[in-house]
Amino acid sequence: MIRVFVSGASGNVGRAIVKDIPNRPGFSLVGGWCLEAGRDLGELAGTEKTGVYASGDLEGALSALRPDVVIDFSSAHVMDANLSVYLKLGLDAVIGTTGLTEEEIMRRRAEVEAKGLRWTVIPNYCLGMALAAEFVRKARKYYPFVTVTDRHTNEMANAPSGTSALLASSLAGEKPEIKSSESYPGALGADICGVQVFSERLPLPGPYSEHEIKLARKDEVLTVRLQDHTSGVYLDGIFLAAGRLSSLPAGSFIRNMAELMEL
Repeated sequence: MIRVFVSGASGNVGRAIVKDIPNRPGFSLVGGWCLEAGRDLGELAGTEKTGVYASGDLEGALSALRPDVVIDFSSAHVMDANLSVYLKLGLDAVIGTTGLTEEEIMRRRAEVEAKGLRWTVIPNYCLGMALAAEFVRKARKYYPFVTVTDRHTNEMANAPSGTSALLASSLAGEKPEIKSSESYPGALGADICGVQVFSERLPLPGPYSEHEIKLARKDEVLTVRLQDHTSGVYLDGIFLAAGRLSSLPAGSFIRNMAELMEL
């Protein structure tokens, strides 16, 4: 039985994870961390009470419980501090990386490898995104122009999304000439590894998100668009990662779902 601790247990994804654990053979919920300390995690998730209560002391709870894996989908402003706790305690982890820069992630990679831990550090655990990303990565060599756009609710904490940033870095290449000059700063989007990245923030319903990749060559534009309507789309990928951790070599630091799905 894989004993799971959920950080960010009262967030959209955290609640979905807590609610889904009873449906996942081989997994059990042993604890969680969020602002609503003392509340039953099942109650917070809108389902039956679990008898497992939220803690407001992350390091204390993890030291006492020693879970097999931490699943962390907490907010960007606390994520870096949380990662320091997991390293200190020597815990394997499944991390949702929204808001972390590539520099921060690479620093953590070296620490995970040195301690012989196993982490998946992936901005989007949706299986559809993994398949789309693998396709556009292979198609990229035929298309010199590429843009990435992410669309989220106006409550989204960061822009661009972690998924957009990772897509852009994976699609890096020689930047084609664009003769337009910006009349207003940012009109041509952010430049991430030579890829134009745009973010739209609108009052969209619930946890809706959308990512669109456009690949172009002379007289042709190829568009790949993925729409996610609930946080439930991440669950299969999250539990796939959590279930695979113990079988990975010590020091593993997985950055995309394709490695776990063997694409």
